Amino acid sequence: MNFKIKQIVKIIMQNVVFPVVYQVGKLRRVDRRLVVFADSHHNEVPYSMEDLYAWFAGKDYTVLAMTRDCDRSGYFGGLCFMLKFMLVYARAGYVFICDNFLPVASCKKREKTVVVQMWHAGGMLKKYAYDTPRDIPKYYKGNVFRNYSLVLTSDDACDRAYVSGMRVDPSIVKGLGLSRTDRFFRQEYLEACRAQFLKQYPNAEGKKVVLWAPTFRGNAATPEIVDMAFLERLREALGEDWLVITKLHPHLQKHVGEDDCRIPTEQLLPVTDVLISDYSSVIYDFLLLERPIVFYAPDLDYYVKEEQFYIDYSEMPGPIVTGEAELAEAVKAAFVNPETDRIRAFRQTYMGACDGHALERLVNELQL
Repeated sequence: MNFKIKQIVKIIMQNVVFPVVYQVGKLRRVDRRLVVFADSHHNEVPYSMEDLYAWFAGKDYTVLAMTRDCDRSGYFGGLCFMLKFMLVYARAGYVFICDNFLPVASCKKREKTVVVQMWHAGGMLKKYAYDTPRDIPKYYKGNVFRNYSLVLTSDDACDRAYVSGMRVDPSIVKGLGLSRTDRFFRQEYLEACRAQFLKQYPNAEGKKVVLWAPTFRGNAATPEIVDMAFLERLREALGEDWLVITKLHPHLQKHVGEDDCRIPTEQLLPVTDVLISDYSSVIYDFLLLERPIVFYAPDLDYYVKEEQFYIDYSEMPGPIVTGEAELAEAVKAAFVNPETDRIRAFRQTYMGACDGHALERLVNELQL
């Protein structure tokens, strides 16, 4: 199913089918103790909501995990999942999501239901949602981000990108931090990541690890990637003292998976000595570790010309490389002489609220 057909189907579901089912669900009262974690891109509670989901364990709430990878489960299965969600949504006290989730925005929600958008990306860089037709074309009918009670960001400096991209009221966008990043401040978590990594990559012992983690080009339905042939040449240029690992964006994993590490990104970052990325939000999580980043962006001219950024790309805290020939030397130089002061300043500006206490602030904000 191509991108335009998918958008038309979504318009019909959002404006016709889901609202009808929601009205049926409204026959029951709102249960303030009913908590729902919803996602249509994973079969389990996504990493971005894991810590909050665990916080509810053993407390006086009824907690439902309504998650399904609709892209892989087939159209009919995904539809049934979303219709079931609408019935529960109509009586839920709290709904937590961390990505686009169309059913939440399909009709005006009941006032007693609190919807929290725990967006999966920190910082702000590449334009998204309503700020680019790549994500939401102009012909789309329906508000994709309606009904949010709270939108979380990694720092107040990033709020403007969410207000603009999602077209939401500025008063609900708050830089309270992202609870998923709290784990980067726990030493036992960092040590467990390294142990697990060495178990899968025993040849990494004693080597420097470089992780290439690019974003996707185009749109989610037909994602594109830069030519991956450079990876073997990079490995050769770096030599045996380095181990090069690839971690693709989830949209790309479904299309180009043969050279993709299966360890989750959040578990790879703690073992990474140098990160190579382009316009991916992964750079912001990596800032918390204060290690060097090399920005490999061979198509940078296009993104600059098309005004695809929220910030000036030249401000990125590391060397910007647009040609493959300079990449290996940039990686080696970044490892030896990391731009620590720039990294720390950039981190404080865009990830300042990610300090290990974001979950605590969220719980207090919601008065749970």
